[in-house]
Amino acid sequence: MSDSKFERFGKYLILDHLVDGGMAKICRARFLGEQANKMVAIKMVQPQFSKDPSFVQMFEDELKITFGLLHPNIIQMFDYGLVNGQLYTAMEYVHGADLKQYLERLKEKKCVFPEEISVYIVSQVCQGLHYAHTFTDKLTGKPFNIIHRDISPHNIMLTYDGAVKVIDFGIAKADSNSEATQAGTIKGKLSYLAPEYLDGLELDPRYDVFAVGITLWEMLTGRKLFTASNDLAVLKQIQACKVPKPSKFNPHVPKELDQIVLKALSKDRNQRFEDMDKFNRALVKFLYANYPDFNATDLNAFAEQLFEKEITRDRKKFVEYGKIDIKPFLEDLKKDVEGKKSDGNEATAADMGSMAGDASRTKIELDLSLDNGDDLSESLALDFDKSPGAATRTTKVKKGSATRQTKLKSSGGTKARRAGATSARKVRRSSGASTSARTRVAKKKQQKTNDKPLFAAVASVFVGLFLWSQQDLLKTSLGISNKTVQEKEEEITQNVNKMVKEKVKNGKITFRNYDFEMNVYINGRKVQLNGIKAEVPLYKKLKIVVKKPGHKKYVNNEVRLTPENPYTQIVIPQLEEEIVGLLSTSRNFTSGSKLIFVVDGEEVEEDLPLTNYRVPAGNYEGVIANPLLGTERKIKFQIVENKKLFLE
Repeated sequence: MSDSKFERFGKYLILDHLVDGGMAKICRARFLGEQANKMVAIKMVQPQFSKDPSFVQMFEDELKITFGLLHPNIIQMFDYGLVNGQLYTAMEYVHGADLKQYLERLKEKKCVFPEEISVYIVSQVCQGLHYAHTFTDKLTGKPFNIIHRDISPHNIMLTYDGAVKVIDFGIAKADSNSEATQAGTIKGKLSYLAPEYLDGLELDPRYDVFAVGITLWEMLTGRKLFTASNDLAVLKQIQACKVPKPSKFNPHVPKELDQIVLKALSKDRNQRFEDMDKFNRALVKFLYANYPDFNATDLNAFAEQLFEKEITRDRKKFVEYGKIDIKPFLEDLKKDVEGKKSDGNEATAADMGSMAGDASRTKIELDLSLDNGDDLSESLALDFDKSPGAATRTTKVKKGSATRQTKLKSSGGTKARRAGATSARKVRRSSGASTSARTRVAKKKQQKTNDKPLFAAVASVFVGLFLWSQQDLLKTSLGISNKTVQEKEEEITQNVNKMVKEKVKNGKITFRNYDFEMNVYINGRKVQLNGIKAEVPLYKKLKIVVKKPGHKKYVNNEVRLTPENPYTQIVIPQLEEEIVGLLSTSRNFTSGSKLIFVVDGEEVEEDLPLTNYRVPAGNYEGVIANPLLGTERKIKFQIVENKKLFLE
C-alpha cells in the first residue's frame, strides 16, 4: 500500500470512502496529531453545497443540536470546520454496520433477529433518544426539545463489538433551529412517519416512539410494516395505522412483547408510551424477566457471526493503515499552518489542533475506551482557539459513563492543580451514574465476591507451580525432598480441582447459524435458547438435535463439557430440505384418537384428525389408538414426494 495514494484534508489523513452521496461523502480518516493512531469518520459536504446559504444554515442547525450531545448511544461529534472551501464534521468512527444492513443480511439467510437481541438493541436506542429529548443547554439552562424525526434501521448503527449508536440528526427538530419546516415538505423516510405528522399536529417525543416501534416490529418479523406499490398507498396505510401483532409472522414472539410493540404503535399518541424512558423500562423488564442470562456480549457474538468476512477484511486493512508513514503529512500540515501565520491570518481551530508540542493550547480529550477491552482505548485530542496566557483546560469524557473530569494547568503551580483536583471531584459527584450503571457496578461487585474461591484456587496453582520450579532451592535451604514437594503439588492440584468442580457446575453451548424456525433438543428434551446459547450440565454426554420444519435434522452425539473446557461452539450446517408429502385423515375419528408412528428413529404422536401434515417420503408402520377407549389399530401407509395421502 503506497502512502502516495492518501490525501490530507486539514488535520486529517483520508484513508478511504465509506459512502459517496449526492450532497456529502463520508470517509474514514486518521487524525494527524499527538494521538495519530485514532480513526474518525469525516462527513465532507460537496463543494457546491458548501457555498449554498440554505444548506450552510441546515449544516449549522445540525451542529447546534449534535455537538453538545454526549451519550454512549449517540454518535459523538468531535470537530467541524471549513477546509479548502468545503464544510466538514469529524465524528466518532463506528466499526460496524447499520441496522438496515443487518436486516438485509438476515433476510438473505431467511432468518430474523432473535427476540432478546431485538429488544436489547431497541432498549439502547430508547436510552439515547431519551437523553436527546431531555437535553438541556448547560450554559443557558434552556431545553433543546430535540425530536430526531428520522429514526429508521438506516440511522441505527451497531458496532461489531456490540454497541448501539443513533446517528444522523440532520433533520432533527429543535428549538435551536433557525427556521421552521416549510408547509408541504416531508421530513423523514416515508415508511417511518407517524399518523400525527400527516394530520399536521405539533410533534413531540412520542413521534420518535412510533418510529422506534416500527423498527422493533420489523426486526421481529423480518418484513416492512408500511409498504405498498406507490407513496400514496403507503400514506394511506400510515393514516389507517392497522398494525398486526408481530407474533402473526413470528410465532416465537411472546404475548408480552406483542403488547409492548402495539402500545408503541398506537395511532393515538396518547395511548403510546409517554416517553422513551417508559418505553425502555418496559423493554428492560421484559428482557430480563424472560432472558435473565442475557448479556450485551451476545450481540457481539451475533454480529461476528453475520459479518465474519467483513470483520476479517477490516482488521487486515486497519493494520495496513497503521503502517502509513505520517511524518510527511505532519510536516506538510505544519508548513500549511505556518504559512497562514506568515500571511497574517490567524490559524483556525482545525489547524491549531494538529501541531504537536504546543503545551499551552486548549485541549479536549475524548476517551473512547470500551468495556470489553477494545484497542480504541487511547484518547483523541481536539484543539480549540484560546486566549494568550490562559490556563489550559482538559476535559475527559468516558464513553458509557456520566463521569467528567476537569483538570487545570497554569504557572500558578500547586494551587491551580489543587483547584483542578477539587473541581474534578465535584464534577464526579454531581454527574452521577444512571440506575443501569449502578446496577452493573453492583453486579460486578457481587461477581467479584462470588469469584473469590475460584481466584484463590487459581492463586494456589501459581504457588504450586512456583514451589515445583524451585525444588532444588527448597531442598537446599529447608531440607525438603523431591518426594515432599511432589506430594504437596499433588495435594494442591486435588484441592484446586475440587474447588473448580464446586464452583463450575454448568457449561454453555453457543449455536452458530441458528434461526428462529429451528428447535434444539438436548438428550431428547426441547430447550429454550438464551439468545444463541444453552446452559448444559458438565461431565454428561449430550446428544444435540437441531430440527427445522421441512428440513432434515442435524445430530451431534459428541458433546461433553468439563470444568477445564466448560464452553463449546456448535456450527449448525446448512440443513438439507426434506422430500415430503402431505398426510390428511378423516374427521370421523372419535375424540382422543392419535396416530403413532416412527420417523428417523423417533416416535411421532399426533392427535387426529390431521390436515396436510408434512411427513418425509417413505413407507411407515404405525397405530391409530384411543387411550380413552382402550382401542388400537395397526396401519401401514406410504408417503410419496409432493403427493397427498388420505387415511380413513
